[in-house]
Amino acid sequence: MVTKELSEAAVEFNCILTHSSQEIIKKIPEKFITFMKSIASTTYTFNYDKSKKLNEQNIKPETRGIISLVYQDYICSEEEKNNYILKCKNYEIKKENELREKYNPDNIFRSRKNVSNTLENNISERSYIIEYKEKNFIQKIFEKIKLLFKRKY
Repeated sequence: MVTKELSEAAVEFNCILTHSSQEIIKKIPEKFITFMKSIASTTYTFNYDKSKKLNEQNIKPETRGIISLVYQDYICSEEEKNNYILKCKNYEIKKENELREKYNPDNIFRSRKNVSNTLENNISERSYIIEYKEKNFIQKIFEKIKLLFKRKY
């Protein structure tokens, strides 16, 4: 099933392909090119800026994935392919380690414990319980009498 994102990525890929050299286009199988043209969206438009490099273009992540696969499978040589796969694996490992550090359950619970302890200390230092006593009937009458004597006519 072709999703909307994939059909829009196909439009971007086809546009980038039309601005590529003939040597690159010859390396890509005709079946793949016709498949990408057949799934391309008819309503989506993509403006390729010739003054910018491919990395600077504003393209979707799906398009980047398609370009990556085409480069890996059809365009680069065996040596370049091995280097590219190694680079991709190293990038994935690096991202995985960053995520593991960020979302490590042990660290999350430690940091929550530290934060909760500091919050409890701050709250206990700043807030005190103030006892509020409501005035009884006699105190209210006494307050009214005081107000009468304080008034000056």
